[in-house]
Amino acid sequence: MKRFIVAFIAAYVFMFAWGWLLNGVLLKDVYAETPNLWRSQSEMMSLFHWIIIGQALLIFAFVAIYASGFAGGGVMAGIRLGILLEIAAIGMRMAIYAIQPFPGKLIIYGSVSGLIEMIMRFTSLRLRERLSDGVDLHPR
Repeated sequence: MKRFIVAFIAAYVFMFAWGWLLNGVLLKDVYAETPNLWRSQSEMMSLFHWIIIGQALLIFAFVAIYASGFAGGGVMAGIRLGILLEIAAIGMRMAIYAIQPFPGKLIIYGSVSGLIEMIMRFTSLRLRERLSDGVDLHPR
């Protein structure tokens, strides 16, 4: 249970930081091109707790899936899981694109950055797991 909690916290911190970098910095201009698609900054901030809860549920599910069958498979198992989960997310983005007037480049940027995020997240989960097991990643 302790390892699950540590993995959850580490993945959550990563997701929150990545989300800020991606959405608050890198894609800020893309969002500015379509203000009619988004809530105002003040309205978004009043609903920020839903972002916190949503990210926590997402991370809980990811860490639980990882722990239930991928944890023993090494770093490549984590990368495979990240890729599979992002393929599901890309499918969801494509469906959303068909029903909401999002710019196509936002879907592409979100999918590419999501793939990078998933690979990084699950690689780091596996590395943290190995370090907590006392495995020397740099044997002499």
